Amino acid sequence: MYFLVIITFFILMVLYRRHMPVWGIGELREISNVLYDRVDVVILDIRDYQTSIKNQIVNAYCLPLPYLNRHYTDLPIEKDIIVVASDQVEVNLGARFLRKKGYNVVGFYLPSQVRKDSYNYGVQCANEK
Repeated sequence: MYFLVIITFFILMVLYRRHMPVWGIGELREISNVLYDRVDVVILDIRDYQTSIKNQIVNAYCLPLPYLNRHYTDLPIEKDIIVVASDQVEVNLGARFLRKKGYNVVGFYLPSQVRKDSYNYGVQCANEK
């Protein structure tokens, strides 16, 4: 019985860390030129190198999520951080890790996410030019 409770608790903790949103950070719809000019904000791209090279963010620190544990000390701790990720799970894992290490994560941006108001199925119809 205790074994089952421990396994259930472990599974719930893993699901919480990966899928529950991090409190206090908001999603940015786009990264504007105003953010590039601010000196108190760091844009951290935690996507894979193969993904981030296709859609590069100007002036962003490119540090994939698996390398974050080794190289997080290269980031300035006194600045706010905006996380650029490919999906919500990467945002949750990266933001929780950085907050645990004392960094202030203020927002995230998902560049590959298709918005609800956009029309993009990946296939061009015959009537679309």
